[in-house]
Formats: sequence, structure tokens, C-alpha cells
Amino acid sequence: MIICLKNWFRKHSATDRLCLIMGTVFIISLLPLITLSFYSHPAGDDYVFGASAHLVWSETHSLFQTLKAAVQTVVDYYYSWQGTYASIFFMALQPAVFSQRLYFLTTFLMLGMLTGGTLFLIKIIFTRYLHFPLSLRLSLSFAVLILCIQTPEEGKSAFFWYNGALHYVFMHSCMLFLFAFLLMFPKTSYKSAKIGCLLASCILSFITGGSNFVTALITPVLILILLFFCLLARKKYAIFYFLPLTIHLTGFVISVTAPGNTVRMAMQAAPMNAIEAIYYSFIYAVKGIGEWTSLYLFFFAFLLLPFLLPALFKTDFDFPMPGVAAALSFCVISATYTPSLYSMGHVYIFERTLNIMRMLFYLLFFLNLVYTTGWLTAKCKKYGCEKTIFNFLMELRRHCAASFAIGMTAFFLGLLVFSDKDKIPALSATDSLVKGYAKSYHEESLYRITLLTMEGVDEVWVPNLSVVPPLLDEQYLSSDTTDYRNQAVAKWFGISILHMSEIY
Repeated sequence: MIICLKNWFRKHSATDRLCLIMGTVFIISLLPLITLSFYSHPAGDDYVFGASAHLVWSETHSLFQTLKAAVQTVVDYYYSWQGTYASIFFMALQPAVFSQRLYFLTTFLMLGMLTGGTLFLIKIIFTRYLHFPLSLRLSLSFAVLILCIQTPEEGKSAFFWYNGALHYVFMHSCMLFLFAFLLMFPKTSYKSAKIGCLLASCILSFITGGSNFVTALITPVLILILLFFCLLARKKYAIFYFLPLTIHLTGFVISVTAPGNTVRMAMQAAPMNAIEAIYYSFIYAVKGIGEWTSLYLFFFAFLLLPFLLPALFKTDFDFPMPGVAAALSFCVISATYTPSLYSMGHVYIFERTLNIMRMLFYLLFFLNLVYTTGWLTAKCKKYGCEKTIFNFLMELRRHCAASFAIGMTAFFLGLLVFSDKDKIPALSATDSLVKGYAKSYHEESLYRITLLTMEGVDEVWVPNLSVVPPLLDEQYLSSDTTDYRNQAVAKWFGISILHMSEIY
């Protein structure tokens, strides 16, 4: 059997083999996260935003009435706390609203959306605009996804805590789908397909307009950049892009002018004015890019480069002005800092916000890697050294394939062995599962729920948790019964007073 697999593997090209290996690594890296998801439980704002819809569902089991309650939650928070209407609507419908047993779907939803959005966008770019082979396109997608999923700023709020993940990772993924549809629109020949792309773009524009302010701000910036280049190239279809842009900006205005935003801003320590926030965004971006440019990033860049070069030699596009592309990318990354600096100043940028900023950086990095490499190959073709360099690369790859494979494998294993396990979600999840931390956390969470659902009890004391896996939420409750988290959990379970006892 093993011999047959070896023979089958050797029959494939080097690019196909790379794709198979990276795809296998990607799938294996997801297994610990998927397994850990079955031990996760709602916490904090999951209860705050979902309580009303949960109570309606418990009383009526009517989906229509539950959706009405979610809409009412949007209205309530629009006037009292924040205007991000799309995020709040989906927050109010978190899986535990319908059953505590469904909360594991959080991880499936976030991983599924991020994976789907990345694969779809890269597919459109590298099949409709640049004609890369399937295996190379998938390898590029796997590189971006492994970095996004396995090196986030905080794994918990990226894939396990619904409220934080929905507001950021889910909405970031919606933005990826949006741009995939926008880029697909001019490349479809059927009228029905064009209408479908435009309709999907409009729906996603409305959703992202009412999402977190990073996604809501970056989306129109990227659409305007796309519009600019389309108009520069005198593409008539560019007029259609004004429709999703207008819808998004309308949603964004609705979101930022919410009365609740004023209430929330008043509680922030030291917000900046707009000019100051834009200036410091560039300073913070330099620091952030420095922190995100890690050995993991270099590993995948070095791994893909020998496979990108031959594919780019076969393309006809000239890849003009790579410096401009890099500069625009830097400006986009800088703009992701602006909303946080404008609202909170130098105080703090939430890790869940940094998650999507980091994910966008990884995507732009690899797109720039392809673009810059494409520019170099175009210059080689222009000056007549294409065949010499191409033949040299082919010979180099043929003679050094074994040493390259061994070297990159050793590099990868070294990264794995010497990485901080709590910084790599797959390693952290595996550690929590193997040591039994996840099981203990789950059992103690179920015990809490048992106490909270006892009949005829109106005042409940629950213990704190003795162990909390790094990727799961500590479900913090206060000894102060008036704390908003205590009150939200009490409302959810239909009790009057909730205490938290410090036992561990």
C-alpha cells in the first residue's frame, strides 16, 4: 500500500506534490481546533447580545419571532451603545440562542467563512486574471490560510468566542467574498451570472457597511482603488461598481451616526482627532508589519517562490510599477489602524481587531510577492534573457529538488518544535486536549449550567473555573451581582440574582 502511494505521488509534478503536502498539513492543522470546538461555551457578550432572542426562542420556538427579537436588539443597541447593525443582528443569533449544544458551530462557521472567502478570492484572481495551474493556486491559498489560522493575534477571539469572531473574522470573510464577486463580475460572459455577482456584491456591501469599523472603512477604500484602475483603463463596466459602493457607504453612514456611538465614545480615555489618527496610523503600521513579518511568513515565501517563477514566466501581463502596488498595500494596512486610534487613541487596540488586520496583511503580502516576482519575470522577457533564466531555474529545481525538500522540511519542523505552543492554535488546542484541560473546562461549565437551570431557585451562586484552555473563554463573572455580565447570564437563564464564588 505504501509503495503504491509512493509511486502515485511520484507520478505527479513538483507543483502538484507541493499542493498535496500543503493541503494535508492544512487539514491536519484544523483537526485539533475542530475537536476543541466541542468543548467551548458562550461567554460575556454572547449572553449580553443574545439574551432577548434566546428568551423569545425558549418561549415560542418561532424563528420569525426570534428574528424580530434580533432586529429589536439592533435597535436597542443602536441608540444605547453602537451602530454596527449587521454585526449586532448576527450577534443576537449566536448558536447557543437555540441550544447550548450548538455553540461548537462557532468554530465551524468562522473557519468555514475564512477558508471559503480566501479560496474564492484567490481562485478568481488566479484563474480569471492570471492563469495559474490549480495546484499552485491552491498552494498559495493554503499558505495564506495556515498563516491566518495558525498565527493570529489571539486564537480565542478569532475562532472560538462567537461575539468577537463574528464581529471581526466573519465580517472580514464577508469582505473577501465581496471582492471576489466584484472581480468576477467583468469576467463572466452570461448576463445572469453578472446579475448574480452584482446582487451578491450589494448584499455583502450592506452587511460589511454595518460591521466593525476596520472592515467598514477598508472596504470602500479598496472599492475606490478598484474603481480608479478600471476608469484609468477605460473599462465601461466600472459604472456598475458605484452601486455596491453607494450601498456600503450608506450602511457605513447609518452605522457611524448611531446615537449609541456617542455614548460609547464618551467612555473612551483619549480618542484622537481624524488628522492625528491618520498620521499615527502610518507609524503603527510600520510597527505592526515588523511584528507580523515572522519566520513563518518567510518560510512560506521561500517555499512558494521556486514554483511561482516558472508560472509567471508563462504569463503575458507586465506587472507595471510594483512599488506603487506595495505602497498602496502599505496605505491599506495603515488605514486599518485609523478607526481604533480615532476612537481610543494610544490606549489599546483589541487583539480581535488585530486579528483581521494581520489576516489582511498576509493576503496582501502574498499578492505583492506574486506581483513583484511577475515584474521581475516580465523584465527578464523584455531584455531577452527569459529562456536562459527559465532553463537555469528548471535545471536548478531538477538537481536541487531533494535538498530543497529536506531543507524546507527541517525548517518547518524546527518552527514547530521551538514555537510557543500557546501562540499556535493547533498546538495549543492539542495541548489542552491531551492534558485534559478542555474536558475539565467543559465539565465545570456544564456544572454551572446545571446550577443555573435548577427549578424554583431565583438566586444562584456559581463557582469560578479551575482551568481555562488558552483558546477558550474564561466565562468571567463578578462577585458584584450588578456587573453587566452577571445580569446578562441571569436574564438568559431566568433568574434574578447571580453570584460568583471564588473557589479555585
